[in-house]
Formats: sequence, structure tokens, C-alpha cells
Amino acid sequence: MADYRDNNGLSDASLDELLDDANSYFEPPQSESLSRANQTVKVEADGFFEPDFGNAFDDYGEYNADAYDRQPAPAPGKRMRRKTHLKKFKFPALLKLAIYFAIVAALAVFLAKAGWAMADDVLALTRPDIDVEITINQTDTVEEIADTLKDAGAIKYDWLFKLYCKFTKSENYFDPGVYTVNLTSDYHALVNSLMAVTGSRETVTVMIIEGASCSDIFDLLEENNVCSRARLEQCAAEYHFDYDFLRRLPYGDANRLEGYLFPDTYEFYLMDEPEAVLDRFLKNFQSKYEDDILDMLEGSEYSLSEIITMASIIEGEAANDGERADVASVMYNRLNNWEVPTLGMDSTVYYGAKLLGTEFSLELDSPYNTYRYAGLPKGPINNPGMNSIRAALNPAETDYYYFATGVDGLNHFFHEEQDFLDFLNSEEFDGQ
Repeated sequence: MADYRDNNGLSDASLDELLDDANSYFEPPQSESLSRANQTVKVEADGFFEPDFGNAFDDYGEYNADAYDRQPAPAPGKRMRRKTHLKKFKFPALLKLAIYFAIVAALAVFLAKAGWAMADDVLALTRPDIDVEITINQTDTVEEIADTLKDAGAIKYDWLFKLYCKFTKSENYFDPGVYTVNLTSDYHALVNSLMAVTGSRETVTVMIIEGASCSDIFDLLEENNVCSRARLEQCAAEYHFDYDFLRRLPYGDANRLEGYLFPDTYEFYLMDEPEAVLDRFLKNFQSKYEDDILDMLEGSEYSLSEIITMASIIEGEAANDGERADVASVMYNRLNNWEVPTLGMDSTVYYGAKLLGTEFSLELDSPYNTYRYAGLPKGPINNPGMNSIRAALNPAETDYYYFATGVDGLNHFFHEEQDFLDFLNSEEFDGQ
């Protein structure tokens, strides 16, 4: 190595030569395993050096400082402060345990109260001993029935009652009607109380007078809240009642059962089904038919339908029981005498006019106009009682062909037509 001396007067060429000698001095020995051009340390003229690591960090990917949450480098001469973190507050173990038991206790109290409230409603443990009236309509659903019970104070939770009905499969147990229910009834008792077979249903007593028509009866039943007129008419026209005396009656007319709704005093359920209501009348007629009518009918030349039709006319024309057999005799005499073309009964014309919604007229075009059409009318004009039925089966033996009502309220009977006409022109005739 050359001998260098401190000489401030060195030339630039001498200085360059000196630096080249220094680089060659610090250069490591060359070998095949380490001979990579980018591993040399280069000393710059300004006194700094930059290390070159070659491909040593290629497997780690490119470094990206933005991907890390790092603090900016401190300014030269300043120490970097470490980020401080607040220390989290920790609850003491006993406090945690106390809070846990408090929550569990509160939840238990809530569930206990809720359970008691629901049990009280299901079992009616605290409801007062009071009777209330419950009305169930034909179209009411379980939801509507639950609302009705809640409004009446029979239950508190309608959703719980509906859930009970669904669980017990009792949604279809309810029957329309008016019921008297005690508030102390539990859910099971309530469901059983709202059925037609129970004794809790309210009833009403209705008296059907002799000679009332089906239309009159339907109006009366509707007024007494037994069943609506519309439902009774539809049932009478379409429903099949299994009775022998009804087999030949055609379907379709609201007055189809005319003559067979036997007049009597009945006790009906409020808001009852129309078929159940009408069946009460028909069962009563069946019993009368089997006990009295059937034996008398065997000796008659007329059918049951014809006898009932004649009985209904007798019911509409006779002023009292004593006249019924005489009115029947007039009918028989006119029916059996070809010289008298028609029955000529005002009651049948009135009935036909009512069905058509028009006024009484002897010229009325109706199968019930016995002045215009010969023989018996289309069917009964009302529902006769047993006295009129017996009179129709056992008419009096007379030669009467005419009768008319006098001012005394009684019927006057005549054999000759002229005598009848003279009466109509006299002051004794009431003019009706």
C-alpha cells in the first residue's frame, strides 16, 4: 500500500487515485457463490453509503407502508412517544354475581305473574259470580266469538282462548244461539256452555195461532229472535225433511211447507238453526198425523194434501168451531156437483194476491183464485188446526152451496143462489 501523507496541496488526480486504492482495499474476495454485482458496497464521495440486498426479500412481496397503521416518523432530534391506552374498568366478581341473580329474580317474578294471570283466565279463579248473555251468530268465527266473550268479561285474553280452542280442537263446537254464561266458568266450561245441547241456551215461548200462514209464522219467529225470515224461507224451500207426508211436495217455493207447520205453543232456542226450528213444527204435525189423521184418512176419497188444503180453507172461512163442518159441506157439495163450476172462496183469492203482492180481485190470475179456476187451489193457504182438519175429513151432511158473513160476524148458509144474492143485497150482509 502506498504511503500517504497529510498534504493539503494534493491534486484532484491524486485524490481520485487515492479513492480507487481504498475501494480496492475494502472489496471482499470474489467467489462464485457470492459474486453478485449488486452486493458491493459503494462509497460515495459525500461520505454516505446505501446497502443493496438484492433479491433477498422478493418472496415477501412489496412492502406497502400504507397497509399498516403506523405513526409517522418522528422529526430528527425528537423521541417518539408510544401510544397510550385507557385501562378498562373491571367489575368485581361479587358485583357481577349480584347483577346476575337480580336479573334472574326479576325474570322469575315476571314469568310468575304472567303465568298466574294466564292460569287465572283459563281457570276463572278470580272472576265474579255473575251471569252474562252471550249471542253467537251463524257466521261467527272463533276470533269473533273470543271477542264477544272478552267484551262480556267472560275471558281476559282472547288470544289465549283461541289458542285453547285450537289445542283442544273445539273451534267447531260452537252453535249459534243466545246463551246465559256465568263468569266463573273456566275455558272448558265456556266451550261446553256455547253448544246447542247444553241447558245454558236461552229460550223463548212462541204461540202460533190456527190459520197463520208460513209468512206470518216466519215474521213472528224473526220478531222473537228465533231465526231470521230469510233463512227460514230458504230452508223451507230447499231443505229435505224426511217425512212421508212431504215426499210429493215440489221444492223451490218459500211456502212449500204451508199447511204442515202445525199451530201450537212452542219453546224455541234463541238464534236457532232454521232446520231445527221448522222440524219442531213438522214433528208435531207427524204426531197428530199418526194419532188422529191417518185413521180418518183411510176412508176418504181425498189425499192428505187435498184434505189439508180443504182444512186450510175451512180455517180461513169459518167464524167459529160450530161452522167448520158446514163450511166443509159447502166445499164438498160444490166439488161434487159439476153444475157449480168453482169453489168461489174469498180466502184463497186473498192468499194468492198476497203472494203476488197485489190487491184482492176476483179476476186475479193465480192458481189460488177459486173463482177463476175449478177445483181446489194449488195448495194450502195457511196452517190449519186439528178442528179444521177433522171437519175436512168429516163434513156435515147439508145441501148448502153458498154462504156469506153477516154483520153479526157469523156465516149464513144457503142452498139456492137467489137466496144468497138477496142476502148480499140486504143490510144483514157486512159488505166484506
